[in-house]
Amino acid sequence: MHIPNRQSALEVLHQFLPNAGKKYALRRNYVSAQGKGANVSGLSPWIRTRLLHEWEIIEYVLHQHSASAASKFIDEVCWRTYWKGWLQLRPAVWEQYLTELNQMHEVSCNDTIYQATLAGQSGIECIDKWTQELQQTGYLHNHVRMWYASIWIHTLKLPWVLGADLFMQNLLDGDPASNTLSWRWVAGLHTKGKTYLARPDNIRKFTRGRFEVKESLATEAIIPKDLPRQPPRSLPNLDPLPDKKSRVGVLLQEDDVCALNWLITNQDEVEIHIAGYFSAEVYAENRIAPMVAQFRRESLESVLQLEHPLFKDFESVGNWVTTNQLDTVLMAEVPIGIWNTKIQGLKTMIEAHGAKLYMQRCPWDAHFHPLAKAGFFRFKQGIPAALDSVISPS
Repeated sequence: MHIPNRQSALEVLHQFLPNAGKKYALRRNYVSAQGKGANVSGLSPWIRTRLLHEWEIIEYVLHQHSASAASKFIDEVCWRTYWKGWLQLRPAVWEQYLTELNQMHEVSCNDTIYQATLAGQSGIECIDKWTQELQQTGYLHNHVRMWYASIWIHTLKLPWVLGADLFMQNLLDGDPASNTLSWRWVAGLHTKGKTYLARPDNIRKFTRGRFEVKESLATEAIIPKDLPRQPPRSLPNLDPLPDKKSRVGVLLQEDDVCALNWLITNQDEVEIHIAGYFSAEVYAENRIAPMVAQFRRESLESVLQLEHPLFKDFESVGNWVTTNQLDTVLMAEVPIGIWNTKIQGLKTMIEAHGAKLYMQRCPWDAHFHPLAKAGFFRFKQGIPAALDSVISPS
């Protein structure tokens, strides 16, 4: 369903565009198959790797719909940006999640309900079907994700971090921010007094009767005793680019495979060398499903094609720097997540070979991330300015 190249992404986008206005607002919560007439776009795996950038999707949408008619769809595109900005401002939340996850993994092997759920044998039909769908396709409708997380936490009474980890391992579009923070919200850890409780009638309605939930679901949410204290907000500082640079390398990675489109604004001034970096080791360490790792690696390969190398270790990157006598290496900012802890090792290797790594924040993120200080509805007040200034005029 999701082919890891830009042409396939654009085809799906153009197929969905007629439905991105009022139809989307009315139908987006109904679970349907992807393709012509789908209620949701299914673009999220390509947005995750930025084979499609958020701003270009919105630009295409605004060619066919007014901003008011497409407001719900634009909001949904911006939700992923909001979550990423929120976590980027609060990296300690990701560290807290990893700490709790490591603790839970030590006891999960003996939890029979957890093991049965992973095997699609929880005894709740819809959960078992969705577990199979997740593991087989790497995708679930957003409404299904909410129901699943709610039943996992409030009915099966399983630790939320294990559910978030299951999604992170198997979702093609799974990113640490959207996934972790969404699970925290369902669990009542994100916003005081806010949890999400799945109801059989809601599932029946929005699956159009596909699932008649006969099993007993929780009628009361598990309320956290104490909300974790929010850590201080701080957006990471990035080193300013040097005034003079002569031999520049652009190192693409799977969080923004098309970053070349905005990283290099004047190619006449310098000599450019392009390569990619993908760490299979990091994916293995985080138990990410081979299907997911393959999708992201092939997304990166589709941009590099056969013209530019793809490296899998730091040493190969260092040799590339030396061979091309690079003085500067540009890379899209690595968001908080599975391999941002490795970035210092990459920096050290590049410096050992005579160059310096400069991570850059794309204009979209530079506009939005500082706005993710509170809730989404305050954040979304910055959308009109982005439509005017960040999206390039056609």
